[in-house]
Amino acid sequence: LTDNRNNDNTINNDVKLQCPKCHKIYTTQPAYSMHIRTHTRNNVCPFCSKRFSRPWLLRGHLRTHTGERPYSCDHCSKSFADKSNLRAHKQTHSGSKPHVCWRCGKAFALKSYLYKHTESSCIK
Repeated sequence: LTDNRNNDNTINNDVKLQCPKCHKIYTTQPAYSMHIRTHTRNNVCPFCSKRFSRPWLLRGHLRTHTGERPYSCDHCSKSFADKSNLRAHKQTHSGSKPHVCWRCGKAFALKSYLYKHTESSCIK
């Protein structure tokens, strides 16, 4: 593979890395290697049999089945299953609303709130 590698770690277009187990195709060695771990490591969800390359990915996934929300906001006590969702939520308490709707001028703390607004509730 080294002869077919570009400087950005992608494989030339004529070379594809295909998983021998599920036949998914990858264009970079790191992505392919990470995927292979889903077949070789024992990180399997006992509820739905989905497989994960890392134990922490499985732990996060398990919360979708159990409903566990271990990350709580210190300001309002709203809880989240994922730490990154808590971090994003905390921005709503900052007072900063940098995402502005170009149609109506309403401002939002999170880009995702602006997107939801423009797709559903903004007067078009």
